[in-house]
Amino acid sequence: MKKKILGVFFILLSIFIVFVSAFVYETAQQTVTQTIQEIASITLKNSALGTIEEGETRGYTKDNATDLGAAISITTTKAGVYLHLNSDIDSLSTYYTTYSVTVKFATVQGSTYSVGDIACTLTLTSADPAAINLDAAGLWTFDFEVTTTAKSVSGNQDTTATIVVTAEST
Repeated sequence: MKKKILGVFFILLSIFIVFVSAFVYETAQQTVTQTIQEIASITLKNSALGTIEEGETRGYTKDNATDLGAAISITTTKAGVYLHLNSDIDSLSTYYTTYSVTVKFATVQGSTYSVGDIACTLTLTSADPAAINLDAAGLWTFDFEVTTTAKSVSGNQDTTATIVVTAEST
């Protein structure tokens, strides 16, 4: 009887081992891939405005400072991209009574905007304007118009305005 029980036990054990082995070797693998699409490609131009004397007011456009023409160029792959301009112009109030950068649409893509429309203005008191909604996909360019009025200084003073441009999709 012990041999019979032991025999049945080994038969059941063999079946159990086959079941467990089959269960362990039943695996599958799933791979999920994704491509991150670039929504905007930005190109910027640096420009040097030259010198200005104390108390003098100067205006610069693409006509007298060519680098201000198409100062920002952005190609978007979809509509609803927001262009952000953040600057440190407010830190220049020590040296200027006026420092204004007017950003104008120069190239538009099937949009509600027109060439020459003002996109935003950066000033000593408003250095970080609201985002610009690029409401159509394609190439956009922006011209800068800069107006500066220098304060009195005790010696020559080099100044730099930095504008950081970023794009954000909705």
